[in-house]
Amino acid sequence: MSKHNYKLREPLNRHLIINTIKDLKGIDGFNHRKAALQAIIDVVIAIQDSYHGTDGQNVLIEAIIQILVLRPVVRYEMKISKSDLAKKPLIMQLLILMQDIVVTRQRSAQQKLLWLAIAMHTAVLLMHYNKKTHTNNMLMQFKLAQFSESNKRTWIWDELPDTPTMSANGILASLENILVNLESQAEIEIDKLVLIKPLISQISKIINAYREAHYLKRRIKVKPAKHIKPINLTVMSNLQPKQKAKIVHSLSDTNHDIDHKMPALQSQNYTPQTEEHEGLVTSHEEILDHYEPSFIHYESMNENLAKSVLSVPLQTIDLSLQQNHIAQNDLALNSNVRALPKNSYQAVFATLHQDAKSIDASYRSCASILLLSMITALPVESLLITGYIGHPSIFKIGTQRSYIQHRLGITKRDGRFDESKHENQFDVIKIPLPQWLVDDLLEQDLPSINDINAYIKQLRAQIGLPYLSVSRIETALPIVLSRYTADSNAHIADLICRTPAPLAPAMYYSGHRSEEIFAHYKSSLEVLNNGCNFDSSYITPWHKYSTGSVFALTPEYAYSVIRDIYDLTNTSLDADTHFNRVSIFTWFVFCLLTGVRPNNGIGYMSDIDLISGWLLIDDKPIRQVQSQRLVPLCPTLQRYLNDYKNYLINYQLSHLLKHDISADIDAIRLGDEVALLRLLSDSFDALTIIKRGDAYQMTKSIIDENPYWTRHFVRSQLEKLGVELVLINAVIGHEKARQEVLGRFSSSSKSQIKSVSYAFERIAVMLGLDKISINRGASCCQSL
Repeated sequence: MSKHNYKLREPLNRHLIINTIKDLKGIDGFNHRKAALQAIIDVVIAIQDSYHGTDGQNVLIEAIIQILVLRPVVRYEMKISKSDLAKKPLIMQLLILMQDIVVTRQRSAQQKLLWLAIAMHTAVLLMHYNKKTHTNNMLMQFKLAQFSESNKRTWIWDELPDTPTMSANGILASLENILVNLESQAEIEIDKLVLIKPLISQISKIINAYREAHYLKRRIKVKPAKHIKPINLTVMSNLQPKQKAKIVHSLSDTNHDIDHKMPALQSQNYTPQTEEHEGLVTSHEEILDHYEPSFIHYESMNENLAKSVLSVPLQTIDLSLQQNHIAQNDLALNSNVRALPKNSYQAVFATLHQDAKSIDASYRSCASILLLSMITALPVESLLITGYIGHPSIFKIGTQRSYIQHRLGITKRDGRFDESKHENQFDVIKIPLPQWLVDDLLEQDLPSINDINAYIKQLRAQIGLPYLSVSRIETALPIVLSRYTADSNAHIADLICRTPAPLAPAMYYSGHRSEEIFAHYKSSLEVLNNGCNFDSSYITPWHKYSTGSVFALTPEYAYSVIRDIYDLTNTSLDADTHFNRVSIFTWFVFCLLTGVRPNNGIGYMSDIDLISGWLLIDDKPIRQVQSQRLVPLCPTLQRYLNDYKNYLINYQLSHLLKHDISADIDAIRLGDEVALLRLLSDSFDALTIIKRGDAYQMTKSIIDENPYWTRHFVRSQLEKLGVELVLINAVIGHEKARQEVLGRFSSSSKSQIKSVSYAFERIAVMLGLDKISINRGASCCQSL
């Protein structure tokens, strides 16, 4: 398997181009077509000159028209049919079609003439380089686009720009943009994949042929190793102790390098427990949402470390332990022992950038590897694997743009993306790379780990950072994103730096525009750059899309859903049906205005304070440890819950003979440890807790989605409303271990959590819930 690194070829001189075309005389069919042959020479030279000249495109097109107005192809050869064209060489067929455009004055003549001339010029270059397959592909694709009347071929004229930049880079960029758009469309419109695939094949043939004509490629041998994939720094502790010891040893440059002597420990999670509901499938996101905080399991202490020091220094704490230890930027505590001050990161970045462009090959290769690791959070260990840089499962390398790409692993959507219903199109995160750095690394020989360690040692002395290490460089990006970049946070760092799902479930409950991700990433590099000469202009939102939760609905669609559920209560024919429908409606209101996990029996009366407006929730169904949190109740939800209590009391007074129901309602009224929201049993003589499956079955005709969509909606809307990340995590239950807002290391207060109720109230207004209410008495609802 191989990956190609492309570089512009040296341009052919006119003499070689003309001789290549004149050699066509020996091909059957060109013996007596001197005028046609000369016309091909004139057209190709005109394109060649335009690549390196200053004349505008209008001058170029006018020159091509003047060549064709002379009708170099005689009239009897201008029969344009499938059989007649097939008798002539492909390049002759293209000339005939171009002359026909001029003679018949076809629509969009200038655009077609320009691109057909570009195709002819490209084909001649390919002939010179003896690329027969690519020559035929280039000529055939453009011939069929002009000759065919089928939109399966003519579509390309709608996509090609009328006035492309007349340079190899500019034209290739135009072609690659078409391919990117088609691939994006294929991911969105899965039902049209069969129709889009042939179009992708056509443009790919053109792009590959164009590259062969204008670019040199160097084969980079890549071992066909399926195991190659990005190594997440945050899961290093999941390695077996022997494996970890081997990695640690390989990264240390001396037996006295305390920074790389780690105690063997394991970061583990309890197995998440979820409920099962009839007709519903537990999604990957729901499983992640039910993980408990990880705990640390220590193995035997490293003997060398124990002999070297009297006590374990903070530097030896494993990375996974740090991430589960004291809250960092979220709680304004600068306590991560691997984190450097901002100016230290800037000094390291400036030195690496300078050395990566050095003429000293030994410095350049080491600095380039470390710089790539610093701006991508890819481990140095991975980058030193032969074939890792450029591996197509990780790197997407082009002539104009290169990037790394990873997927969040979000559940695939059933059916096609509907922008009126769904917030997010994809689950892809793309991180642009500086083209010069990728090109240099593909050309250079990779350094060894000993080279890296020797360079790090020299770097420590040069910039005065005795604690500088490989791991501090590898972890720079997430720390800079979460701590030093304006408007960024740990959630953005998790998305960009590929934090494992159990440690960052919020990634699966949010939505972001690609432009937003690019902007945060660019800002982080500008923080590192700090006025140096690192050019970050390559970071542009070339592919605009939304990424994140597949279950996050648009506010407009969520409004229509909740309104339809509300309207359903008005169509109830009897009090018992009305009771169940009002209960389900209130259950959805409760979920949408708290963001709780919509599990069975949520909202116990003993945990709801309707006077001060608090909910104490522990919404994981089966727990080895408690995970209670406080959620503020907004005024609209307080009103709904009070009205629902009064509704229950009114139902009790109207059905005094239903003694079991009356007893349950008394328990609710007295605030006992019982669920507030209830349904009538099948026999209508008792109350049962509301299960998520009940909510799904009763609203399936309105929205055929797992009611877990409510939690996705709330989490994504809180972020869009500008609520601080630490407060979102607090009320949603996505806090990382030992980063709890109400934990002992916290500097936050209940009043800050209470402030989130204003955001919940805005969601209530967004969904129109402030305008409707349940009737306290009879089986009907009313508008406020």
